Amino acid sequence: MTAAATKPISDCGVGFATPEARWARLGPYYAMFPFSFAQDAIDRFTRPGDLVLDPFCGRGTAPYAAMVAGRDALACEINPVAWVYAATKTAPAPDPETVKYRIGEIAESTLPEDREPRSEFQSLAFCQTVLGFLHAARRELRWRYDTIDRTVAALILHYLHSKIPQGLSNQMRHCRSMSPLYCVRWWNENGYETPPEVDPVSFLNTRVDWRYQKGIPLRSHNSGVTVALGDSATNLGQATQLARLVVTSPPYSGVTDYKADSWLRLWAIGEGPPLPKWDSKQKHVDLAAYRKMLCRVLSATGQRAHPDAAWLVRCDARERTFDVVLPILAEIASGRDVDVTPAPFRRPTQTSLYGDRASKPGEMDLLVLPRAMTDQPTARAG
Repeated sequence: MTAAATKPISDCGVGFATPEARWARLGPYYAMFPFSFAQDAIDRFTRPGDLVLDPFCGRGTAPYAAMVAGRDALACEINPVAWVYAATKTAPAPDPETVKYRIGEIAESTLPEDREPRSEFQSLAFCQTVLGFLHAARRELRWRYDTIDRTVAALILHYLHSKIPQGLSNQMRHCRSMSPLYCVRWWNENGYETPPEVDPVSFLNTRVDWRYQKGIPLRSHNSGVTVALGDSATNLGQATQLARLVVTSPPYSGVTDYKADSWLRLWAIGEGPPLPKWDSKQKHVDLAAYRKMLCRVLSATGQRAHPDAAWLVRCDARERTFDVVLPILAEIASGRDVDVTPAPFRRPTQTSLYGDRASKPGEMDLLVLPRAMTDQPTARAG
C-alpha cells in the first residue's frame, strides 16, 4: 500500500482527514499529554533531521510527532500496552489486507476451551465468540517481533473495552480498566447481565478499513525513529546523533498505577493475569525509590542528549513530584536555569472522571533552554 501524502503537523491534533491525524489518536491511554505539547516544542527547538528524545513516551505522542515533522526520535516505554500503541503508530503494517488476514487466522485458531470464561467477570464482559478470539490472540500473536501481529494487537487493545457498541466488550470505560468486582456489580445492577454478541472478525475488519482509509503516515517506518520497550535507564538504546530536544512527562508520585489502569489490556496481550493483582509500587509512593528511578532514567537520557539540548518536562505541581523532578533537572542543566511555568488544568482531569474529587493544583512545565536562547524573557526558578 502506498502511503498517502502527508499534510502539516498541525493537522495531527484534530480531525481524521489525513493519515497522520488518523493514526495519531490510536490507543486510549490514561494520563497522556496533548499532541500540541510535543508538537510546539519540536517546532520551536528542533530542525528537520534533529533527534527528539522521550524516555517516558507512553503511547508515543512525542516520537510520533517527531516522525511526522521529519525529525528522528529515540523513545522508551515500560508498559507493554503503551509500547504496542507507540510502536504501531510509528510503524504500522503497510498493507491492511495482511492485517485482516491475520485477524482471520486468529479466529480460526480458536479452541473450544478458549470460549469458556475463567471468572464471573469474563462471563459478563465478553460474549463467548469474543472471549475465544481473545484467548487465541493471547496465545498466537507475536507482537514484540512482528509488525503485522503488533498492528493486530494494537487494534484489539484500542477496541477491547468501551461503551456498547464501540468496543468488543460489555458496557465499560474506554480509557481505563476498572476493578472487575466493580464491573460485575455495576452490570448486575444496571441491566447488563448479558454481554453483547459481537463477531470480532467483522468488527475489527471494519475498524481496519477505517484506520487505513487515508493510508499510513508518509514518514512511518523511518529508520531514524526507535521506540524501545523496557526500563529507560537500561533499554533506551542509542542513536547516531545526540538529541537536540528532550520532551517528556515522567509518572507522577502517588497519582496513578499504570498496571492497574491497564490490567485488562495487559491480560489481552498475555502480559498479565486474567484478574488484577493490585500493587502500589507502580504509584511511586516511596519517594526515595521514586527519586532514584528518576535519577537513573534522566541520567541515561542526558547521556544521549546534546550538552546544549532543550529539555521540556511536564510534571505534577504537587510537591511530592515537583520537588523531586526540579532539582534533578537543575543538575542535568549544568548551570542553565530551569524555567518553571504553571500549566493549570483547563477541564476535568481523567482522575476526576473516575471518582477522585480532591482539588487538583495542575501541572508544571519545566524548561531548560539552549544557551543561545537564554536571553528570551521568562520567569525563572531553581
